[in-house]
Amino acid sequence: MTSMAKNFVEAEKYLLQSLELRRQLKDTFAIAFNFADLGYMYNEQGRLDKAAEQYALSNAIATKMKFPDLLLENYKVLSDIAEKKGNTHLSLDLYKKYVVLKDSIFSGAKMKQIEELNAKYQAEKKEQQLTLQEAEITKKNYLLIGLGVAVALLVLWGVSFFRKRRIQQELRLQATIMKQQDIATRAIITAEENERKRIAADLHDGVGQMMSAAKMNLSAFESDITFKDESQKAAYERVLSLVDESCREIRSVSHQMMPNALLKSGLANAVKEFIDKIDNRIIRITLHAEGLQERLDSNVETIMYRVIQECVNNVIKHSGANVLDISLIRDEDGIAVTIEDNGKGFDTSDKQKFDGIGLKNIISRVTFLKGEVDFDSRPGKGTLVAIHIPIG
Repeated sequence: MTSMAKNFVEAEKYLLQSLELRRQLKDTFAIAFNFADLGYMYNEQGRLDKAAEQYALSNAIATKMKFPDLLLENYKVLSDIAEKKGNTHLSLDLYKKYVVLKDSIFSGAKMKQIEELNAKYQAEKKEQQLTLQEAEITKKNYLLIGLGVAVALLVLWGVSFFRKRRIQQELRLQATIMKQQDIATRAIITAEENERKRIAADLHDGVGQMMSAAKMNLSAFESDITFKDESQKAAYERVLSLVDESCREIRSVSHQMMPNALLKSGLANAVKEFIDKIDNRIIRITLHAEGLQERLDSNVETIMYRVIQECVNNVIKHSGANVLDISLIRDEDGIAVTIEDNGKGFDTSDKQKFDGIGLKNIISRVTFLKGEVDFDSRPGKGTLVAIHIPIG
């Protein structure tokens, strides 16, 4: 079983334990969210049928509780799952339900707002009438005023106590949900990094060693082979050159997946080593690093390296830029990273631009570190990515 699979199993275990606890507490609201969280995890695993089953259970509770916001989110994810499974008809039906429910929520919210304003007006009007009546009663009987005030105080205390208790329960529930989500996210990211390390080691120590041995054996045969002509010798040398190039490529890939500089020297040196390997004839990259003499938490360093690596790769693949400036500064407030290119840019108001895996990975990893990321770009004006990570 791979490290990623183990972490998914662990995440499933915690979510199922949480579900059982909420069932014992008969907390139907939390159970609906728990099913949705299980669906999210199974969807990430690629277990689409299992994911759809959990979202359906969540929908059943949400429908019964008349909780349209959860239904809306579940319909959207179920539509995506159906599309992944190739069931376009079901995907379309679910998406239509999503759209209809979304419109209904919008319309309902407007009507509810009007009703609340009207109710507030009526309540204030009734309150004024009651005040006048109480004033008349006050003139007639001070004892009734005292009793009325006592009853009112008791009611207010009861309402205040009930509201405080309900808020505390909601806060505990939100804290539990956030903790479970954090555990699941941490498990996924940890599994990804462990898998990168394993693959990098396999490439370097396994395939890389075999290719190096193949090169040595081919070189050793050169003195024992009698070539018929120069073309045959040239063909042999091309084969040897291809093996040599393959060795270098394997080393390069393994170092990108888990650079030694990140393990030994820290974030700034790892980023410098990464950009030094990029051909400056393709793009000229400058790096300014400040305040990173002391090592950061290894998890923060690894995630920040992946974010910067993803940003640089996006610039090279999509922007058409020939200049890229990277600033990496640590101060009392945390770590500030800016990545600015002179490429073709894009419209940041177009949400479809953020649907790619690259930008989603950047946003999700920065969010995991409790940080913020901002994209400033316009067509023809280049792109600036600004990231801030707080350091506790």
